[in-house]
Amino acid sequence: MNNPSHTTSPLAATPHPPASPSTNTAAKRLLQEAKRLGVKYLFVNLGSDHPAFIEALAQLHQEGLEMPHIIICPHEMTALSAAHGYALVHQQAQMVLVHVDVGTQNLGCSVSNAARSRVPCIIVAGLSPVTTDGTRVGARSEFIHYTQDAHRQSEIVAQYMKWCYEVRAGEMIDEVFLRARQIANSSPMGPVYLTGTREVWEEPSMGLRRQSDHWPAVQDLGMGADDARALVTLIAKAQRPLVLTSYLGRNTQAVLDLVALSETLGVAVCELNPQYMNFPGNHPHHVGYRRNSLIEQADLILMIDIDVPWIVSRVSPQAHCRLFFIDADPIKSNLGFWHFPSEKTWGANSALCLAQLHHEALSLSLDAELVQARKHWIESAKAATALPDMPTPESGRINIQRLSEAIKALVNEHTVIVFEAPTATERLLNTLQMSQPGSYYANGGSGLGWGINAAIGIKLARPQAEVIAVVGDGSYLFGVPSSAFWVAQTYGAAQLCIVINNRGWGAPKVSTLLVHPEGVAKNTDHYWISMGAQSRFADIAQAASGAGAFRVDDIAQLQSVLLEALSWVRSGKSAVVDVVTLPVSTQVLGPQ
Repeated sequence: MNNPSHTTSPLAATPHPPASPSTNTAAKRLLQEAKRLGVKYLFVNLGSDHPAFIEALAQLHQEGLEMPHIIICPHEMTALSAAHGYALVHQQAQMVLVHVDVGTQNLGCSVSNAARSRVPCIIVAGLSPVTTDGTRVGARSEFIHYTQDAHRQSEIVAQYMKWCYEVRAGEMIDEVFLRARQIANSSPMGPVYLTGTREVWEEPSMGLRRQSDHWPAVQDLGMGADDARALVTLIAKAQRPLVLTSYLGRNTQAVLDLVALSETLGVAVCELNPQYMNFPGNHPHHVGYRRNSLIEQADLILMIDIDVPWIVSRVSPQAHCRLFFIDADPIKSNLGFWHFPSEKTWGANSALCLAQLHHEALSLSLDAELVQARKHWIESAKAATALPDMPTPESGRINIQRLSEAIKALVNEHTVIVFEAPTATERLLNTLQMSQPGSYYANGGSGLGWGINAAIGIKLARPQAEVIAVVGDGSYLFGVPSSAFWVAQTYGAAQLCIVINNRGWGAPKVSTLLVHPEGVAKNTDHYWISMGAQSRFADIAQAASGAGAFRVDDIAQLQSVLLEALSWVRSGKSAVVDVVTLPVSTQVLGPQ
């Protein structure tokens, strides 16, 4: 009689043997292909759905084979925002690896930010295993695999993605990845979302059956030659032509060609909530950063790479004003209701279009008197749109103007400003007047917490830069600073973070005053937006990473404190300066 211990029941599971190190699993193929095709960084927060990836990373490391650099991120907000920051510089998709439904949810508003900023990124998330009998590698082995099995996981982020797809077989991973990369990097750029079960990531994958260069990003186009000639002729005849832009500066050449066009024809340029440095702030033809300004004066408005050129309820162009639109994403189909009038719209690459327009402008016989008249109008427009002086605060206090001037004193040819303090935008930009392409970045979305994390990716993309993140206190807290500064220190991405500490959230106050300018909230100073006056924001970064922690509330000490903090950054360690400014509200919150 056989030993019962050796008896095999026909119903017993026969485990599928795991792949040997020499076998390319889908996870291993993905990592190798990503590296080969230009993904330098993989920002990860690992979970129970990632054994195939962890084993693949260990194998690649042991075998001495190339793979993306792994950046461990304690919070997913850091992961996607850092990838976002890197993409701002190089306009190429990096990868983010997160944990099933909960990791996807933890990406939070960084998903909206990436979509609205039109930056490329490939987000990969696991799915709970689907098999239960243990015959396949990666089958369910923990109780969590039941509670994390969301039946529509991709819908958590789908409306912000250019493409969502589930990898259903290991053999398809190369082609799925190439398609994801192609979509993410094609204009208008944006994030994509891939998923796969544990079993699929463990499956063998033998590689691509076709040439990988057959998945190029869609080629960007300019405008037709006749259109370029007609448009530049209209600009040359206009008395008060105005260019409005927010994000053409993603392409350095576009900035140079806009400068050349402006100088040749005498065209005013206004930047509205700029995401990049789009036009030198110190250029004589730069007319500031104030939304709605000059709209009623201009007789021709050329909108280039911009989402909101003016607020319809506040201002409208003249009836005879000629309106034109050039944009990578000209009808904003991923937004809800959106419309701004334009007699002709081009879905085109702004750099190519501006080069065409400047080329045509050089061939025109220009009216020198009209060009000079336009330049005189620009001078008067700049004076009319200049920001009013801020009231001088009481002795020793710091306001936004004083802080902006102190930050300007830090700026040099290596400085990159990462900005996320929405209510201080115009004041800071008017003071800094950034003039070098690639010297300024801001979020195109509305999810706060982006800045201190995007600064990591920007520093990784430009190691020689001195990255200064200027953020509001709300933005700082939403950015999970314990995660951001741990990553910055661990991976050599030091930043100087300047926190504008007005002890509250200014944006809700601004919104309330726009709707109720003389309401009870204003008259009683009750907005329910204040935070504790004793908060010590910099200490969070110090505890998490050993960053330098500074706090200053006296203008006499501000510059010396900023310089001391910058010396920390130059030595390779981040520093946070908690700058206590005038409070946004005097309302005291607490037990009733």
